[in-house]
Amino acid sequence: MRRNSFFLIALALTLSAGPALAHYPVNLKASHNTVSKSPILLDGTISFAVYADFSKAKDQRSVRFALKEGDELNVEYLIVDAAPTNKLKSSQLPGVTITTPSGKKIVMKINERSPFYEPYGKKNYFFLSRISQSAEAGIYSITATAKRKSSAVLAIGRTETRGEYLEVGSSARTCPITLKNEDLISEGRANQLISMSEVEAEVCAAANSWIYRIGKKDGEEFMLTKDYRTNRVTVSIESGFITKVSVG
Repeated sequence: MRRNSFFLIALALTLSAGPALAHYPVNLKASHNTVSKSPILLDGTISFAVYADFSKAKDQRSVRFALKEGDELNVEYLIVDAAPTNKLKSSQLPGVTITTPSGKKIVMKINERSPFYEPYGKKNYFFLSRISQSAEAGIYSITATAKRKSSAVLAIGRTETRGEYLEVGSSARTCPITLKNEDLISEGRANQLISMSEVEAEVCAAANSWIYRIGKKDGEEFMLTKDYRTNRVTVSIESGFITKVSVG
């Protein structure tokens, strides 16, 4: 599937500064062990709860999310109050690092272990670290690295509304796996945008560092430059969905 929608509240996080917030679940798999293969949350201001389980030291899980200029970056690092993770010292818990669109690294330092009870799942959690600051426009990534068998929860965003994310893969209607230094976009990779929504296609292109532009929308054609760019996609849109993609 190219996207997932969530309609049931999975996690209510009680913040010290405000009321409970509903978060929609994303379960990271073993295949999400690199940023290039990680799912992409279309809007990082929407409340998501990202779950990661680790079976051994050095296991990694990653997730990406899009933010716009003027948005707030809100990320919280938590653990479930359950063995074995709740028995670990702070130095033994997974390390969590946020990478901004400009490449800056933000390490989520564990500076608390504040308990709270989540009534929907009837579970106890601990807050370990929280970050809230003005965001850069673009694609953020978070990577969690285990030091031993454990688990982690990453709460991203605060807006309580329907959330969607892009699956990553090589099949139709999934976002292509990110390649390093992709100077020439193949037709096959570009065509994976077909049938995506306008937002999905734009976020997917940004995640792959493709230049993205709209050539035609609902029958209206736009004036475009005649230069040929091998790292650019030009899309046609009908009723909010991509119907055609060309490279150049």
